[in-house]
Amino acid sequence: MLICQDQRSGYGCGAENPDGTPNCLKCGMTLAFAVHLRDPGCQIGQYRVVRVIGYGTFGAVYEATDLSTVGSVGQVALKETFEATMISRFQREFTALSGLRHPNLPRYYDMFEFEGSGYLVMEFIPGQSLDEILNRQKTPLSEQLLVAYGEQLCDLLTYLHSQHPLVLHRDIKPANIRVTPEGTVKLVDFGLFKQGIQRTRQTIHGLGTLEYMPLEQFDWSGGTDQRSDIYSLGATFYHLLTRHYPISSPKRMMKVKDPLHTPQRVNSHVSRHVSDAVMRAMSRLPQDRYPNAEAFKRDLQGTTQRYIRGAIIGRRLAAQGSFVYSVAWAPSGQILASAGEDRQIHMWRPSDGEHLAALSGHSAKILCLAWHPDGDLIASGSADRSVCLWHAADHTLVTTISGHRDAVTCLAWSPDGETLATGSGDTVHLWSADGTPLGEIRAGERTKVYGLAWRPDGQILAVGYGDHTVRLWHVAEQFTSFTLPGHTGYVYSVAWSPDGQSLASASADGTLRLWRLANGRLVDELRRYKNWASKLAWSPSDGAAQGETTWLWKVSDSSLCLIMSGHQNYVYSVAWSPDGQALASGGADSTVRMWRGDGTPICTLTGHADWVYSVAWSPDGRALASASLDELVQLWTLE
Repeated sequence: MLICQDQRSGYGCGAENPDGTPNCLKCGMTLAFAVHLRDPGCQIGQYRVVRVIGYGTFGAVYEATDLSTVGSVGQVALKETFEATMISRFQREFTALSGLRHPNLPRYYDMFEFEGSGYLVMEFIPGQSLDEILNRQKTPLSEQLLVAYGEQLCDLLTYLHSQHPLVLHRDIKPANIRVTPEGTVKLVDFGLFKQGIQRTRQTIHGLGTLEYMPLEQFDWSGGTDQRSDIYSLGATFYHLLTRHYPISSPKRMMKVKDPLHTPQRVNSHVSRHVSDAVMRAMSRLPQDRYPNAEAFKRDLQGTTQRYIRGAIIGRRLAAQGSFVYSVAWAPSGQILASAGEDRQIHMWRPSDGEHLAALSGHSAKILCLAWHPDGDLIASGSADRSVCLWHAADHTLVTTISGHRDAVTCLAWSPDGETLATGSGDTVHLWSADGTPLGEIRAGERTKVYGLAWRPDGQILAVGYGDHTVRLWHVAEQFTSFTLPGHTGYVYSVAWSPDGQSLASASADGTLRLWRLANGRLVDELRRYKNWASKLAWSPSDGAAQGETTWLWKVSDSSLCLIMSGHQNYVYSVAWSPDGQALASGGADSTVRMWRGDGTPICTLTGHADWVYSVAWSPDGRALASASLDELVQLWTLE
């Protein structure tokens, strides 16, 4: 494949042309000095090219498959240089880096020559670069996400700078930092313009690197040290926090007063301590910067507390309006329960919509329902500050759980059915299946509980709060907690992935956040919502759906798969069918809409006279229930 780009000047239209083409088929320019790339499917040594990841004037990077039968490492990144003079530099780079081991550094497997080009074989890093993430979300990276990435990068630089001899990267920028689906950052070099660890001339091929380079790196005689990498890392953070390229160091030196505005001045959401840390890292003179990456990391962290231990407090969360607040299916799918303003629990037979029973016992509106995993008990939470446990079979009241200090707004059974968690005002209460109190969880400051979700193994309870945080409570370890901060609005909904390894949170700040719980890291932040994000649901196959309009996201790379348009107003609820093949959504246009997983509409269900506030599938997937502000629960047969 020939790319219309002259290797001498860099000019050309960039069009792809078949090998052997004398002139560009698009613009007519001669291809005598064009960039020559390997076609997908071709073999280079023991590696078969899968695709081109990127290319520059003097080299390219491919995803490739290791075809060797002994010692194969599977998928690799194959870094190619077209220049014979660069092959010796490749060898030095491989010699210096192949022995390094760090979780934020790719592995270097091999270096070889093939048909006049040099090749470095490296670990293939899935995911996206920070440059791609920044361009995708159209807004600056959140400070909390940046600090999470910054901690990892500073740890890596501390490791590199402690080597003997010193290892410098010299080309740190968003395009050279990749984020894996697990939230781990990897510092790579796909630009082919790296200086290596030698004090040789830095060649500038474009403005993409210029803005991240410290002044001493323009000195062709050398003089760079660890503070040069710290400058580049600070400049990278500046770009990510502001979406503005920083002014280049030569231009900054032309003025007596530094013309570079602080990140906080450009983006008011950046805190003072992070803004100051970035500016110190980017000081024009090396002696004014941080002496090492560990010092930079400490100032980035500032007073941020990632771990909070203590009790959970808050005040109250009261629902309003005379409508149906909650619907829940029995695990068997044979009975549907609904509750609302009339203070009763109604039981229905979904096959024909027959009303089976009305369970009376609360003295105020019922705000939440949950079926016990074995289908024998129904738990209901009410504004009367109580929880009632009912026998599903004979519709009798088993017991009333008192002791809440405020309305019970959310509740959830543990997967084994042994523990019931209830949210009331500022407190999460834990009860046994017979109503015996097991304990209380409080967060240590006054805040409201908005949502509960047990991890599938029952060991951790995720709680969404009005103080903009999600807290993970280790129930088996005396309620020790891990805090996931960063939202700037109430956290309305939390949901675990089916494998229990990831958590999604939806907030009034309009974002959906994905967390990887193996390391407690924020994997990504999805920021395409114009208004608040209210409800979310994981598909059984680990996709995620979240509603304002209905959006489908691919969790593996946080990409937006599609937007399902059709509702004429806000979407308040989304729910996947048990087999993951269909999605139901309820909205303020009084309709329920059903979609296939590819976004194709299946049908629109009409009949409600007001906003549809909740939708729920029967466990067998043959029926759907919807609850509306018109005070009705509608049952839909889908056969």
